[in-house]
Amino acid sequence: MSIGHVWRTRIRSADDETGFRVQIDSHGIKGREWLEGEDAHRAIRVILPRMNAYGGSATTVEKAVSEIESEGHPHGFLSRVVDRPRTYAGGLQGQIHPMRKPARLALEMALHEEQERRALEGELWRLERAWEEAEEIAAIADNLLLPKRVTGFLSRHARAGSER
Repeated sequence: MSIGHVWRTRIRSADDETGFRVQIDSHGIKGREWLEGEDAHRAIRVILPRMNAYGGSATTVEKAVSEIESEGHPHGFLSRVVDRPRTYAGGLQGQIHPMRKPARLALEMALHEEQERRALEGELWRLERAWEEAEEIAAIADNLLLPKRVTGFLSRHARAGSER
């Protein structure tokens, strides 16, 4: 993808879990097409670093962080950006290139933050499931060496307590 095609990339809101879709210019092969979900994430993770290839000065980075903080959370910033009207006269709604450099850099930062959040949520789910399995195994192990009369007694009293 040439840099000229990258400049025409747009980002807009979507009703899926990512909250955005990306329009790319695919060298005239298919013309412009909208990508959603993971395809949108993959595309924007490749495109934004090319647009922000030279990074930013300390001041630009500070302004980018302030843009994100002004929304209270990276997700809030993303929501604002994808719903933003056109950014310059004659520009297309959601076009990324004409954004001010701090806004483009903030967009890249917010998307990375969102990606990390999603990864952590996935990890958290795995940890919760492992914890549940450990509790099940512990419950089985707790009852392994108890005589049947004790487990029967505990069962009867647990039911009686729940009926009250």
